[in-house]
Amino acid sequence: MIKYIDCDGVIIDTETGLFDEYHELKKINPELKKRQYLHDLDWDYWVWQAGVLNDAVEILKSYDPKNVEILTRVHSLQEARAKINYFREKKVRNNVIIVPDGIAKSSVVDPFQNVLVEDSNSNLDDWHTNHGIAIYYGTGESVYPAVTSLETVLNDEKFKSLVKKM
Repeated sequence: MIKYIDCDGVIIDTETGLFDEYHELKKINPELKKRQYLHDLDWDYWVWQAGVLNDAVEILKSYDPKNVEILTRVHSLQEARAKINYFREKKVRNNVIIVPDGIAKSSVVDPFQNVLVEDSNSNLDDWHTNHGIAIYYGTGESVYPAVTSLETVLNDEKFKSLVKKM
């Protein structure tokens, strides 16, 4: 079993404030498209300014990376490079798997009996539909088991307890 961990909104908080600037720029230039904004964003700056969520980087580093991989959607190659460089500079050894925008995570890796820890219910729906084990990260509403720390998923005993509830 492989445990795939979403990056944005699970490991680092790249989402808070992301679209504030976009909405301001859209007032000036109504033709500005969200996809273009994300493509042109300074991802090196954005990734490094993002806060780490619930000590996720240190938790990742404390477990064997063999069966835990980071699965992250990107809008540009610059974003992919920025995220990979961030994790390597933080000494995170897990594989970082890049998912191009517009492609389901289940199309990039095989979800069958593998885990996805994710803060997006639509991504979890797709994962579950493709026979994966869907775990919601956060305090919002979800039909999937929810966690607020990667420790719950990466620690074998805590994970077994979580899965028993499914």
